[in-house]
Amino acid sequence: MDRKTKFRRMRRQKRNNQIFIGLLTLLVFCFVILLVQWNDYQALPLKDNIKKQSLPTLAENTKKNTHIPKKAKEQEVENKNSAPKPEARKIDPEIKIVFAGDTMFDWDLRPILEVNGYDYPFVYIKDKVQKADYAFVNAETVFTNKTDKDPSQLFWIKSDPRGLQALKNTGFDILNLGNNHTLDYLRPGLNDTLQFVEQFGFDYIGAGRNEEEAYASKEIVIKGKKFRFFSFVRFLPDVNWIANKDRSGIPTGYDLELVKKTILEQKGDADYTVVYFHWGKEKHNIPDDYQYEYVKELQKIGVDLIVGSHPHWLQGFQYYNGMPVAYSLGNFLFPPYVKNESAQTGLLNVTFKGDQISMNFDPYILSKGQIIPVEDAHRDQFFRYLQSISFDVEITSTGDIISK
Repeated sequence: MDRKTKFRRMRRQKRNNQIFIGLLTLLVFCFVILLVQWNDYQALPLKDNIKKQSLPTLAENTKKNTHIPKKAKEQEVENKNSAPKPEARKIDPEIKIVFAGDTMFDWDLRPILEVNGYDYPFVYIKDKVQKADYAFVNAETVFTNKTDKDPSQLFWIKSDPRGLQALKNTGFDILNLGNNHTLDYLRPGLNDTLQFVEQFGFDYIGAGRNEEEAYASKEIVIKGKKFRFFSFVRFLPDVNWIANKDRSGIPTGYDLELVKKTILEQKGDADYTVVYFHWGKEKHNIPDDYQYEYVKELQKIGVDLIVGSHPHWLQGFQYYNGMPVAYSLGNFLFPPYVKNESAQTGLLNVTFKGDQISMNFDPYILSKGQIIPVEDAHRDQFFRYLQSISFDVEITSTGDIISK
C-alpha cells in the first residue's frame, strides 16, 4: 500500500470516528433531556398535592394573619364549596305528635256503634291523626266482658274490644290506661284490658300487672329522637287501686316526690320527656292550685311537656318557663248526652324541633256519637274562649298557641 492510499484511509477513519462521537453525544443529550422531562412529569402530582395541603394551613392561621392574598382567599373559598364538611351540623327533625282526651265506647254509644260501626265516630279526624308521626289517646274505659264491679266506684265504664280496632284504624299508637275507671271491673277487668291492648299492638302507659309495670315509662324513637312517656293518676276511688309489688293497678300521682323520683330514675338520655296526668276537678275549666305546683316542680327536673285530662271539660294552655302545658283535653269520644263544655273537644298537635316545642289546637264538637269539625263561623269564638282560660298565650285563627 502506497503512502497516499494509506493517508486517505486514515482520514476516512478519522471522519467516521467523528461522526460516531457526534451521534453518540446527540443520543446522550436527548436521553438527558427526556430523563429531566420525565422527572418533572412525575413531580407534578406531588406539587399539586403540596399546593392543596397548604390551603388548610392557611385557613387555620386566618385568625393570626389578618391579611390573606386575594388569590389565596378565592382558592380557599373554592375548596370549601367543592364538598360539604363531614362535621357539618345536623338539622333537627320536625316531629308532630297528636294528643286526644277521654275516650270510651259504652253507655248510649253502644247502639250507635252497632248500627254505624266502630269507625263511625272518627270519620272526620282520621286523616289528621294518621298524618302525625305519633298519636296518643286516653282510654277512659276498660276492655272486658267481666260483670263484677268495684263497689267503691260511682260509675262504671267498659267497652267492646272492637273499640280498640277502631282506634288502631284511626291511627292512634299509644293508649293511656291510667285513670279513675281502670279498675271499674276489678283486677280481672284490668287484666283483660292489658291482654287486649297488647293483642292489638298498642304501646301503653298508666297500668300494669304489678308496680314495676304500672310505673314504667314507654320509650319511643321517632326520626332518631328518643321520647319518654310517663303516666300518673291523681284522682281514684280507692287507694287499693294503686299497684304494688304483688298486685296490678295504676301509678299514683298523689305523691309529688314519688312522681319526680320515678321520672328522674327513668328518663335517662331521652331527648323529650312527656308526662300525662289524670288530674283536676270535674266540670271546671281552670286547674286546681296543686296543679300549678306540679307544673313548677316538673319543669325544674327537665320535663318537656305535660298533658292532662279528667275534668271532662277543656282547660287552658300555658308555656311555663318554655315548657308547654295542656291542663285538660276534655272528652274526646263520649255518649251523645254531652253538651256545651262537655261536648267541646279537639286534637292537640305538638311539634318538636330541637329545643323548640310548640302547640296547636284543632277544635271539634261531639255530636250524636261523632267527633265533628267546628264550623268556620264558630272557630274564632272557640279560640277566644280557650285563650280566656289559658295563661299568657295567644291563640291564632289557625289554632297556633303562642306564648306572649
